[in-house]
Amino acid sequence: MADVDPTTARPEDAAALPARLVFSLMQAAVRVAARVHMPLKQLQELVRTAYFLEHRRNHPRDLVSVADKLDVSLRTAGTLNKQLRDAFFRPEREVEPIRSVTTALLGGPLSRAGLEEETELEGPELERALTHLGELGWIDIGDDGVVRLSRTLRSWVADDLEKRVDGINHQLSVIAEGVWSRFVRHDTATSGGRTWTFAVREEDLGPLVDRVIAVLRAEAVAAEEAAMADDGGGTRVGMTVAIAPMRPAPVEET
Repeated sequence: MADVDPTTARPEDAAALPARLVFSLMQAAVRVAARVHMPLKQLQELVRTAYFLEHRRNHPRDLVSVADKLDVSLRTAGTLNKQLRDAFFRPEREVEPIRSVTTALLGGPLSRAGLEEETELEGPELERALTHLGELGWIDIGDDGVVRLSRTLRSWVADDLEKRVDGINHQLSVIAEGVWSRFVRHDTATSGGRTWTFAVREEDLGPLVDRVIAVLRAEAVAAEEAAMADDGGGTRVGMTVAIAPMRPAPVEET
């Protein structure tokens, strides 16, 4: 697909659609960046690294393919790959593999070899993830080495920063898939999104959040229990709910 100038292309043009969607999805990131006065150079570097990481997820064992898709040298790709070892990327390096394993097991029990193929995790990474999930009581490993999920409600809500950041990553991945499904694949039957902005008394907001989350959690658990009863015969879906006071950005006097 040819490059599109987002300043001149019309949103309804098919060629302009990817740029239009990316620009819209970036609004959440740049809103936070603007509130902390992040320099443009730093923001550009973060976008560059995030784009590399997305391609690296799809080709975890083939840096040459990643470099080719990004149109950068193998040396540049190698430099970006080394950056992923920094403490900054611990959520992606340590927490994300655990989520990948549980996601793979939603399709049914798998052997270690099957999990390596499904998740493309290296042996030591996979073993660390399995050990952690075993400690949580989320999986059972049979005498034959087959791994299966042992519970339907798996809460990733935690106070430690790595898991909270991983949660943000997961929430935004669901939003990205929803946008792709609706705008590109035109799937209105099995995907959807709604946003309501409304007024609420401050004392009513907390109880409202609790009720909404409780109902949606119960529905998700019931749906997964039914799917797991069919030995993983269901379709994996994501659902993200965000509720927050819509505070305007602070006004600065100069």
